Amino acid sequence: MGGPAAPDSSWKGSLHVSYNIGPGFAGNSSTRKVRMHVHTDNKITRIYNVIGVLRGAVEPDRYIILGGHRDAWVFGGIDPTTGAAVLQEVVRSFGKMKMEGWRPKRTIIFASWDAEEFGLLGSTEWAEENARVLQERAVAYINSDSSIEGNYTLRVDCTPLLYKLVYNVTKEILSPDEGYENKSLYETWKCSHSDVVFSICRINKLGSGSDFEAYFQRLGIASGRVRYTKNRVTDKFSNYPVYHTVYETFELVEKFYDPTFKKQLTIAQLRGKLVYELADSQVIPFDCRDYGEALKEYSNRIYKLAKKHEEQLKLYKVSFDPLFSAVVNFSKAADEFHRRLEQVDKKDPLTVRIMNDQLMFIERAFIDPLGLPGRKFYRHVIFAPSSHNKYAAESFPGIYDALFDIESKADQREAWEEVKRQISIAAFTVQAAAGTLKEVA
Repeated sequence: MGGPAAPDSSWKGSLHVSYNIGPGFAGNSSTRKVRMHVHTDNKITRIYNVIGVLRGAVEPDRYIILGGHRDAWVFGGIDPTTGAAVLQEVVRSFGKMKMEGWRPKRTIIFASWDAEEFGLLGSTEWAEENARVLQERAVAYINSDSSIEGNYTLRVDCTPLLYKLVYNVTKEILSPDEGYENKSLYETWKCSHSDVVFSICRINKLGSGSDFEAYFQRLGIASGRVRYTKNRVTDKFSNYPVYHTVYETFELVEKFYDPTFKKQLTIAQLRGKLVYELADSQVIPFDCRDYGEALKEYSNRIYKLAKKHEEQLKLYKVSFDPLFSAVVNFSKAADEFHRRLEQVDKKDPLTVRIMNDQLMFIERAFIDPLGLPGRKFYRHVIFAPSSHNKYAAESFPGIYDALFDIESKADQREAWEEVKRQISIAAFTVQAAAGTLKEVA
């Protein structure tokens, strides 16, 4: 190999050769080429989703979905088996409760998706096939992909509507970590963060890369995912090193990642408890005030990005004031809605149902049926996978994409007109979402 030498001895084997990292070959071999023979069997094949339903006793037309895939690249010791095992354990637990006479207030749908590794096919096809019903009836989607991608701390990605529920539930579950016996999962999660602000653990935005995509980014169903992860300060690699390889086996999990299986048990408890609370609480446990705070943060962040082009903002008369105004209005509407919610007569089922419907449809209010420019599948105005890293998430993606590399655009006036158009779409959407929180006439 040509190029620079390997960074350190951990990259070097036992052969008496120079361990370089490329690109290309060195010396007399510089003109050589590698020929690859790829044997791929291209064919149309049938895939199978397995769906189980636990019918709700009070609101059977309101759905909580727990879904995860079971197909793997090779052996799938971590991805997806640690998630599929959790899904099955949660199903077993709810089944046992049902046998003892319990039934949730809302319907729970358990889904084992096929063909996730081929582009989220199973979950996406089911979402599209049932889109009309899901848009009218789905309350939340909890993802059950890999339970562990490391063994350092908890990682949560979810809609701001679920922040409060996640914090509350993690305070009720015991930590599986050594040295933290009798401590809550929340406490160890909090201790692992060096960037904790105001004593609250960080929750990430939802991007893509797993089966929640169609439900959250396309249909606007409140979604979340939880799993154990690595130490992001010391472990600089993007994913666990044997991800999607032949070395991802049961032995890997048993010997290195979760020898006691306590972390997977904890994730099963957390996912199961989230589903339980969403399905059985009289009032859906969403807090729209957290969405208001998140929108403030995201709007300030995208404005800060735009301010790098201050001269162009003035030249082309680009203003973020409509967006800031809409965010303020949403926060006020969220505060007022929460005040009414705390005073609601819980003995009046119709009033509770009305307010629950308002909570359920908040996420839907951020959906633009026209989709994002150049990415029509993604319709969420506040969140979308990054255009440059599908696993990561971007807030106000329409504005962000319009601003990205804008200085290299040939027609600067047209480019900045697109920024103004995306600000207008975002402001309209946030203002419209605020309107859904007003008291029903």
